[in-house]
Amino acid sequence: MEETCLAEEDNRRQREALVANGCAPSSAPDVDGREPVDVRREHEPDGQFTCVVCQSVFSTHRLLQRHRERANHFGIAKRRNYREEEVAYRSLRTPNDNLSHPLQNVISRETNAKVKSIVPRKKISSAYSDPLSQALEGSDPLNQFVSKDEIEGPDIPATNVNQKSAAAQEWLNHRTTILSKFTTSEKLSIKSSFLQGGEKLVVKQEINNKIKHRLQQLDEFEEHVSEHRGLSRDDYVSRITQISQELHQAWALDQRVKALKIVIQCSKLLLETHPFAFYPSKFALITDILDKFGRMVFERIAEKGEIRLVDHQLPKYFKPEHVSESARETCRNWMYKIASVRELLPRIYVEMAVLESYSFLENTDFSATLIRLSRAIRGVGNPLVAAYARAYLMRVGREIRLQDRSFVVENVRDLYLSYNQLYSNSVRSELTIFRTDLADYLSLFSPAYDWIFQTLAHTGQYDELDSIWRQSFNQAEPGLLWLSLLSQFPSDFVLSKCLELALHITTTPSTGVPSQQLMVLMGQVLSRNLASSCDSNPGKMLNVVWPYFSRKEDADSYLQCMDAWMPYLLRHWRVKEMHRIINDIVQHCRPKAQAHHVTNLTSIIHALVRTEQVDYQSLFTTDSLMGLLDIYPEGHSRAEAAKILLQQFLIDHDRALNHPLMVDHLLSIARILHDTLNATSVEDEKRQISEIAVALIDRVDFGRDFQQMLSFYADARAAFTNLDPVLAHLVQAINRLSSRTRQLIQEHNERTGHFVRACGAFAYITIPAITCPMVRFRLYLLSSQVALANECLGQADACLEGAISLVTEFSPAEEQWIGSNLSNLLSTLLVQPDTPDQNRLHHLRRLLRNVRTFSINHALHRLRSTIYVQAIRLLSAYTQPDYIYHVPDVESNDRLYLGDEDFRLEAADYCSQLLTELLNDLNQLGNENQYGKQASLCLDLFSLLIEAADLKGEPSLRQLAAKLFLLARKHNQWDADYASDDNAGGSNADEEAGLDLVAAFRVFDRDKNGFITKDELRLAMELIDESMTEEGLNELIKMADVDKDGRINYEEFAKMLL
Repeated sequence: MEETCLAEEDNRRQREALVANGCAPSSAPDVDGREPVDVRREHEPDGQFTCVVCQSVFSTHRLLQRHRERANHFGIAKRRNYREEEVAYRSLRTPNDNLSHPLQNVISRETNAKVKSIVPRKKISSAYSDPLSQALEGSDPLNQFVSKDEIEGPDIPATNVNQKSAAAQEWLNHRTTILSKFTTSEKLSIKSSFLQGGEKLVVKQEINNKIKHRLQQLDEFEEHVSEHRGLSRDDYVSRITQISQELHQAWALDQRVKALKIVIQCSKLLLETHPFAFYPSKFALITDILDKFGRMVFERIAEKGEIRLVDHQLPKYFKPEHVSESARETCRNWMYKIASVRELLPRIYVEMAVLESYSFLENTDFSATLIRLSRAIRGVGNPLVAAYARAYLMRVGREIRLQDRSFVVENVRDLYLSYNQLYSNSVRSELTIFRTDLADYLSLFSPAYDWIFQTLAHTGQYDELDSIWRQSFNQAEPGLLWLSLLSQFPSDFVLSKCLELALHITTTPSTGVPSQQLMVLMGQVLSRNLASSCDSNPGKMLNVVWPYFSRKEDADSYLQCMDAWMPYLLRHWRVKEMHRIINDIVQHCRPKAQAHHVTNLTSIIHALVRTEQVDYQSLFTTDSLMGLLDIYPEGHSRAEAAKILLQQFLIDHDRALNHPLMVDHLLSIARILHDTLNATSVEDEKRQISEIAVALIDRVDFGRDFQQMLSFYADARAAFTNLDPVLAHLVQAINRLSSRTRQLIQEHNERTGHFVRACGAFAYITIPAITCPMVRFRLYLLSSQVALANECLGQADACLEGAISLVTEFSPAEEQWIGSNLSNLLSTLLVQPDTPDQNRLHHLRRLLRNVRTFSINHALHRLRSTIYVQAIRLLSAYTQPDYIYHVPDVESNDRLYLGDEDFRLEAADYCSQLLTELLNDLNQLGNENQYGKQASLCLDLFSLLIEAADLKGEPSLRQLAAKLFLLARKHNQWDADYASDDNAGGSNADEEAGLDLVAAFRVFDRDKNGFITKDELRLAMELIDESMTEEGLNELIKMADVDKDGRINYEEFAKMLL
């Protein structure tokens, strides 16, 4: 047993954190394993406790008072050999070179998978990706549930049903565009006899003359038509909705004639074209009702003929012979009623609405019917009304399962026959009466013409398209037709025709559609098809269009053309011509562009950086681009253009920037972003600009031209004075530059010494401009460490002074952060030599004064205690003959004060002062009944004494350590986990209780033989100024001596205390 205890003692001899106490609270376990024996006295006075070891009552106040008096004898810290301690405490390592890491293959596979999945994409985005914005990118997660057959299945030819669905979807998109674009603020009117509930139905009578009866039924409703005037657009839409609901209600009540009359009245509304700007939207709203009516008639006949519809359509193998005679009679009856409508336009619209119902009749020739309706539209005198009627005819004809599409070409030719009516005198007179510009009036035809030519492009052959294209040149003012032909015909067909069209536009004046509108559309078509744009003969095309653009004096039309043509020009012109284009744009917009030009200018900026042939070095080393930014109006629009340039540049240009002029221009562009910030700027905007600026700063690298880098950092600091993240990054960058210089040079010469001192001065000057004191503190501390590594003692000293002065500015809510970073500062002070013109340890003294002031002002006593304990550790390290670490080529205080006993005594005296203050804090915590905090501080001081104090040479410190541990266990408030973390041992008793009691055992074991005798116990109690009676000693030995040998070994000692 004795040999075992001695071996355990030798193995643990060099531990830093030992518990130097042999006392324990009452209720210790009985040596025989019986229930704990409570030896605490009843009714103990407050502030006193009983020690189960010495069986006497101590006064907390008396204990602390006695050791405050002895604190002045803290004396000399114990000598430490750091190298031996490192070897002794080093973990045992066994190399396993033959074994692979279990995670190695997994990491390799994951890395390969990630590399394979990376697909570079060219896009405009932030220099730093926002995790929320990344969540919105990529494929829809619901697409993962699409069946494999649907994704990978073979292409199936589109059926008629799919064609009809596609046509319906295209019309839905077209309708949405019409309703959003064509609106009006003028007052509208509507005529109807059904807005107030309608009239009563005519009583059905048996009349032989059926035609006369049908006309009478339809005419009855005309007697009660009312007109609603002064309607806004929303009111008009609301009235149309009411009419649609009335139609649905009438149909549900089997009031077929009323339903027919409703759609007739709706069709008549399309005869009213004023106000012109609203007519396309009116057409879209009215045709919705017509479509609804046609669908109800169709489904009614199918139901009567007992035909099962598939997705509201006839079955694939349907034939008219399958329809019953009654259903066919119903269908004929509807056709007769519609044919009886007197007015031409309502009759045409209603027949087109129910056109699909002709499928139920035998020998129906849809192609002939569609051609007949197209020719009937010739009788519509108003060209605007006729154009939309033809568009509706194209739409219903496209949805019919018809192989013969000859009606489409026939309809377009009829359109050409009536096209010249748009420029007739009657139309011009009408426009004069309503004060409408001809260009605005012509724009109303675009939705109708677009749909007509879109249908032709879907159904016609190339020879038919070419014929229609040629016929357009025979018109007097074909500009309106060309707008639709360019946008709706296939791009591969249009590209080969663009040169011919450009020649015609640039040489022929136009009184209808402005020429720049056609050129803009042509440029958009060419720019959207850059891959096949060579078909347009780009060399000749540029020779035709560029003089046309340059001659334009109107900035609005010029910028619109340049916006549309910019991608095409950049694709087929060299870099030299790119600057020519930019300079021409600047010349047309001088001195400043207007606010409405910003959209076009920004689009041009986008085109400049999106082109695949962009040469950033050429772009950013000339003054043309800066001139383009200068013509922007002041404000956020200019900053947005600068952001686009920088973001795309940082994405595309991944090489280091080392061209001075290029760097200067990029910095000027970034300064534009910074100058838009003000007091009202939101944090997110500041964050985005800071990220761009930081990315730009990191991209600049002049290699070993460190002076050029320093100059760049100075310019960047002047450019971003209001962005704290950028200033902080510049401090980090200048410290990195200084460290890089040290790494390359190894030993500084006079020139590099001046340079690194300039870097230190740069950091010292830049840090005060940052708002957050915690950021400033960390940068001061980092800069001091870098300056010290570069032997810049003056800069290091100044940065440390700046860091220490910030202690009083910290937020009290960051107590944990403050403690951690002040500890870091204390570790730096160990290697920082004292300044000759200052007192010894002046940095430490000033720091502790600030900590004391800060902790008192904010009641952070725990923080002060923590820093004081760390400061005592630092003072103990100061007194060592050789410090645990050094900075190369820097003489720390262990060299400056080598053999100086006064420095050692001064450090010891300062230790005693700090320890006295901590003991006062202990007493104050006990008076305030804060026993948990008192126990925690006791353990801190106990660990400090075990680690740093010379307990062998100073018996008073051993007594203090024992009393601190004793006080920590009072009131059962001590933190066992804390003791376990700091003092984990190797014996079984230590592992169970989480305490290291070796040092406490040594206090009692005077002869170091591994056993505590009764005489040694008596001497130990006298050492801590407490005595025990002979009876008390015998009782204590009896309680602890498990093996009954009259002595207490280490295991028995540990069990007694725990």
